[in-house]
Amino acid sequence: MIIELNTKILDEFPGLSMNQLVFLSMVLGKNQPKYQDVRNVISLISDDEISYLVSQELVTAIESGESITYQPTDKLKEAITPKKDYFDLFYDMYPVYVMRKDGTKSYLRANVNKCRHFFNQKCGRSSAMAEHLIKCLDYEISKRMREGSLGYMMTMWNWLTRSQWEAIEEEMQDTEQKTVNSYGTELI
Repeated sequence: MIIELNTKILDEFPGLSMNQLVFLSMVLGKNQPKYQDVRNVISLISDDEISYLVSQELVTAIESGESITYQPTDKLKEAITPKKDYFDLFYDMYPVYVMRKDGTKSYLRANVNKCRHFFNQKCGRSSAMAEHLIKCLDYEISKRMREGSLGYMMTMWNWLTRSQWEAIEEEMQDTEQKTVNSYGTELI
């Protein structure tokens, strides 16, 4: 079983233990009814830790017979839900238009509905993937602004469908490695 941990929960509710973070991530991920391994994981979390989450109104416990089902509260959902949809953040960040080398104005944010559908399909329910795409776009825009090559920016549709972020993430990793490897190479 793979559990995707949402570390934004720790930003909103500091002081939670690792067990509580795992538990909340499972509740938010709706993993409970799908996996038998969930019982094994929940058995490792103490009743006090779960009771604390219930008392803080982050989860509700619904008892039916001998089983207990936990559901996220609106308080928890609101705390971790971005103020805007991830695609809207991506869309707002993307340049509206650029001036091409030949002096023509090229609009980059066309096909909004197709782009939204493709973005959401690519990211699925993974907020980590959506945040990664936004981070890659931010890196590319910053790089192109520094180099003066914003006029070569792809349209949003092409950027998404050609998986441009894959090239950017390679470049980001290369830049990080150069930063790490260049320690002590400056002359004073």
